[in-house]
Amino acid sequence: MPLQFTWTDYPEAADSPDFLSGATFEPPLPTDFNHLLIKGDNYPVLKKLQKDFSGAVDLIYIDPPYNTGNDFTYNDNFKVRDGSGEADRHSQWLSFMQRRLLTARPLLKSSGCIFIAIDQSELYTLKLLCDQIFGEENFVNDFMWLHGKGKKDTWSRTLQQHTLCYARDKKQLPAFREIQQTDWATTNADSDPRGNWFSGSISFTEKRSNPNHKNYYSIVSPSGKVWTRQWQTDEAHMKELIADNRIFWGQPPAYDKVPRVKIFNEEESEVIPRNIIEPKETTRAAQHHLDELLGQSGAFDNPKPVSLIKHLIEITRQPKDALILDFFAGSGTTFEAVCALNAQDKGKRRSILVQKDENGIFELCKKRCQKVSELFEQSAALQVEPLFISFTH
Repeated sequence: MPLQFTWTDYPEAADSPDFLSGATFEPPLPTDFNHLLIKGDNYPVLKKLQKDFSGAVDLIYIDPPYNTGNDFTYNDNFKVRDGSGEADRHSQWLSFMQRRLLTARPLLKSSGCIFIAIDQSELYTLKLLCDQIFGEENFVNDFMWLHGKGKKDTWSRTLQQHTLCYARDKKQLPAFREIQQTDWATTNADSDPRGNWFSGSISFTEKRSNPNHKNYYSIVSPSGKVWTRQWQTDEAHMKELIADNRIFWGQPPAYDKVPRVKIFNEEESEVIPRNIIEPKETTRAAQHHLDELLGQSGAFDNPKPVSLIKHLIEITRQPKDALILDFFAGSGTTFEAVCALNAQDKGKRRSILVQKDENGIFELCKKRCQKVSELFEQSAALQVEPLFISFTH
């Protein structure tokens, strides 16, 4: 019997088909835009976005409430009492998240993915919920961010926060990669005048190779040994690597080892990203950055570092004109990360942020977007200020 995962459902007003009958965006959503910041409850806003953005979003990043039971700038306590008076900590949160994730999924392109930040309060229930919504087969990984000294109790210190990643369709999701600079090479097996190097894999084994793949071809070592398999680069680039003495074949005269690519110190190369993310910045550093940007202290609790979200966007290798959605915009970190990445690689990524008008968070997010826009328009000559839109019903 399949795994059953159930809870007490807590309905919302926006469940009704009539809820959106008089709903509008003011001003109306433009067909051509760089960035949008929408004020409104994200559940009906996501439903309203279906008409214009179904299958249009490349990447979603959200940092929803973790259901810790605490009161922050935002509500993070979904504990309720059931009909018999028993405490139910999970059901209302699961109902809240299920509606939003089910509504967000159709917005993703078939090649798109979603990152969901969470801590251990609801990590395991969220994983089961996402398996239901996105399919267990579309789980990519849990990218764990080491965020400083961590959180301790009597028994342990928790150093990581979690970021679950799911594909809309994993078969169509591009392979993740990150750029890494080599600095650990200590040997030079063939006395290459360029200095020490490290060898990296550049092929699949014969068993794992696909003879029908475009990168399935043969190369010949200096001793005449033929290697036929699927390579991790095309044939034209392979010829360039061989001509530049970038392929290591093993020691002469046999030259009979599986060919590997030589990577020299201080060179950049693409590697499969680790799911453990070393501190880009600490939570405290992110808080200090936000306080300094806004000119006020502690306006928003526990903002994520810009560099963390920027890293997650980068490793997906989504196109430089990707559309990125964050429907728990919070303090607006995703907007700043998108702007920073565009300034770095001359990309034209666009973003849609959605934030409820709760405890002044929307106004704070708007202020950050304006400050960030000013900074990037001055330093990188980018027109980045988002169009501010209100959702009414």
